[in-house]
Amino acid sequence: MLLNRLLAGHYVFKYNLLYWEGGVRQRLIVNADDYGRAPGICRGILEAHRSGIVTSTTVMVNQPGVESHLAAALAQPALGVGLHLVFTAGKPLLPPQRVPGLVDGSGIFLDQHTVWARAEEMPIAQLRQELSAQIQRFAGLAGRLPDHLDCHHFAHLYPPFFQLYADLAAEYRLPLRVPFPVESEFRIALGSLPYLEGFPADHVRGLIATNSNLLRTRGLAYPDHFVGSFFGRPALTLDHLFRLLEALPPGVSELMCHPGYDDPALAGSSYRAEREVELSLLTDRRLRARVDALDIELVTFGCLQAGESSS
Repeated sequence: MLLNRLLAGHYVFKYNLLYWEGGVRQRLIVNADDYGRAPGICRGILEAHRSGIVTSTTVMVNQPGVESHLAAALAQPALGVGLHLVFTAGKPLLPPQRVPGLVDGSGIFLDQHTVWARAEEMPIAQLRQELSAQIQRFAGLAGRLPDHLDCHHFAHLYPPFFQLYADLAAEYRLPLRVPFPVESEFRIALGSLPYLEGFPADHVRGLIATNSNLLRTRGLAYPDHFVGSFFGRPALTLDHLFRLLEALPPGVSELMCHPGYDDPALAGSSYRAEREVELSLLTDRRLRARVDALDIELVTFGCLQAGESSS
C-alpha cells in the first residue's frame, strides 16, 4: 500500500535544534494557509514563496481543482507542503451519508460557528474517517505524505477534536502546528491569539492545558513557538512584521500568514483584500533584508523530521 511505504520513511519524533555560538539559533517557518481554496490564493502563495519569505504552505484537498494546484506547489523544490485539515468549509471527501453528523442538508460541512456550538454532539468516529481520507487523498495525489498537519479555522482546538488531531499526527508520524503557547503559565494575552477572540479567558486556559497534556503524552514534533498575530487589517504593517522578527525567541518558530489575490471564489469570505496586503508585505525586499540582518534561518517543517540533523 502506498501509505505503508510512505510511512516507512518516517521515524521517531525527535529533532535537534541548531546550536549557534553557544546558543540556539532562531529558525522560522513562514506558513501560508488555505492553499487550494481559490486560484488567486494559490497564485499569491506561490509568488510569496518565489519572491518573498514564505517557506511553507498547507493544502485544502477538499477544494475543486486542487489536483493542478497541488502539482504546482510540489514543483517548487524549496517549498514545504503540508495538509490543511478541513471540516468547516466546502464538502467532505467522503459521501455525505457516511459523515451525516459533519454536514448540513446540502452535504456541505457545518460552518465553524455551528461546529463550536455543537462540539459536544459531533461524531468523532465520522470526523476521524473524513480527516484520514484527506491525508490519504494528499498522499495519493502527491506520492508522499504532507510534511506536517494543521487545521482550518482552529475548530480542532476543542479537546476531543485536538485529541484526534494528535492521534493522526502520531499515526502518520507527522509534525503538526500547535497554535498556542504549550508551556504557558496561562498569563495569556488573548490579543496574541486573535483566532480565539471572544472566548472567555478561563475557557482558553482550559483548552490549552488539556491540549498541552495531549501533546506531551504523545511526544509529537512541533515548532517551539507559534506566531499567530499577523492577521487582521490593523496587524498588517511592515513595522509589525519587523517587531515580530526582532522578538523571535531561540529555536523553531512558525509564523502563520494568509497571502493571496482576491478572487471571485472567495465571495462571502471576510478576509479578501487583506490577503493582497499580506502578499505585498511578505514580498517586500525590506522584510527579507531584515530577516538576513537578524541572521534568522528560514526553514520548513522538514527541519522537525527525524533523521535530519540540524547541527
